[in-house]
Amino acid sequence: MNHKKVNLFVVGAMKAGTTSLIEILSNHSEIYVPPIKEPHFFVDTLPKSLYEPSRFFNLDKYFKEEFPKPIHISKIEDISQYKKLYSLSVNEKYWVDASTAYLHAPGVAQKIYSYNEDAKIIILLRDPLKRAFSHYKMDIGLGRINASFNQLMEREIQEYNNGSLEWSSHIGMSLYKSAVENYTSLFKNVLVLRIEDLASRENEELSKISSFLGIKVFETSTIQHKNVAREPKFKKLFYFLKQMGVKDYFSKYLSSNFRHWLFKKATKGSTFKMEITPKNLEKLNAIFIKESKL
Repeated sequence: MNHKKVNLFVVGAMKAGTTSLIEILSNHSEIYVPPIKEPHFFVDTLPKSLYEPSRFFNLDKYFKEEFPKPIHISKIEDISQYKKLYSLSVNEKYWVDASTAYLHAPGVAQKIYSYNEDAKIIILLRDPLKRAFSHYKMDIGLGRINASFNQLMEREIQEYNNGSLEWSSHIGMSLYKSAVENYTSLFKNVLVLRIEDLASRENEELSKISSFLGIKVFETSTIQHKNVAREPKFKKLFYFLKQMGVKDYFSKYLSSNFRHWLFKKATKGSTFKMEITPKNLEKLNAIFIKESKL
């Protein structure tokens, strides 16, 4: 097995277009993207609010029997498993780890620096309010929460004000300033991008990436929006099924095509509207101006 170290980290923010960017990076001949795109090896504890594997999933079994089956996210603890993720690389210049929780999870920047101080870091950001709302839409669709966006923001604003806001919260993962500084204060090579810029001037932004990495230019490829949220028709039912663990059985026993059909039937294709009071929106914007302006 090759003993080269991972040398490119795309560290988020979550719901800021990282999946779309990784899709582009994976098609470049000089970049190796592993079967698990978000291994989260350098996070001490990944909260259930961000990752709760199916009761039927076993990571050891995956590496013994199912590797290299593609998986979007996991939580790898063992260094030998982390190394195995990159064992199929041939001669790519970069090995990439695109775990989105790396931007905000405590101590991760320091751990990555200890692992490979010469690694290059790409940080992908998004308008903080839009990111928080996208995070909320994802959680509604996954049955993780059963509150309105306004109720959730009101609670998290209170937590922010009293100093108890979790780093993995919807507001917490939209606070960029100190999170970005954790990386720029340690690493020599950090590139900060915004998904809005990638969408509006893709070729220019991709040229920045190729120049930053010292690789040949990317082939023209339109940014595709991945993981687009759909609004459930029955939010309480989605929440109930998640809490009861029924969704795990759906994933295990129903075919992928049938699950996709069922999901489309149970969700709305129309725009998922943001509902928040002007008062709470004003409070949110004040927080984001203070904590997210770089």
